[in-house]
Amino acid sequence: MAGDTNGGGNGNGRPAAAPAPPGRVLVVAAHPDDPEFLFGATVARMVHEGAEVAYVIVSDGANYGRDPDRTRDEVRGMRHDEQRAAAAVLGVRDVVFLDFVDGRVEPTLELRTAIAGQIRRFRPDLVLTHYPRRVLDIPMQASHPDHMAVGEATLAAVFPTASNPRLTPELQAAGLEPHRVPEVWVPGYERPNHVVDAAPFMEKKLEALRCHRSQMDADGQVPPWVRWWMKMSGERGGCELAEDFKRIQN
Repeated sequence: MAGDTNGGGNGNGRPAAAPAPPGRVLVVAAHPDDPEFLFGATVARMVHEGAEVAYVIVSDGANYGRDPDRTRDEVRGMRHDEQRAAAAVLGVRDVVFLDFVDGRVEPTLELRTAIAGQIRRFRPDLVLTHYPRRVLDIPMQASHPDHMAVGEATLAAVFPTASNPRLTPELQAAGLEPHRVPEVWVPGYERPNHVVDAAPFMEKKLEALRCHRSQMDADGQVPPWVRWWMKMSGERGGCELAEDFKRIQN
């Protein structure tokens, strides 16, 4: 499926061990379309290899789109439908919408607890989420404030909230037992240490992205930067096209 890049590490001075194929993968994303833009080929490959993948979409997606005359409820419904369709293309059937306000997401205790609840419900072996801080050497849209907030809240949900039985008694009361996630992957914007060969699943990713019609260019095509970014990631990892990551062990 993938390989660690030469010289990679897990942030504590030790080389990152090659990951075992995950059985259950949870994608926690800020907006409808983020899973496909960031992780679409990786999700397709994991599903193909037998993993069960679920999505948690944090915001309602209702504040973005080209048609200013649509109401927020209309945009929310449209983007939910687009996300479900895109997920189905990749083989993902479990999609949860938390419906925080699009463009106003912050890494609050409320958000952390909501994500931890979904982690306890799904009990993943691996979580994929956003990079948790601003990166100045890439285009600003990658560091959308909602992305950073969701990345930070998800890491805090993984540790300590999801695994600590004392922090959130309301989750215990709801029958959601603690769960420890062994590993988190975030986009490899800085010092990536893991590469997924995306070329065999590129067409599947593009098909899924086209489901997000409200977010595509006026001609309905996937933005050219998607392939450019994956080509650049592939060159770093020895592949034609790739999605690369920073692996964080818990």
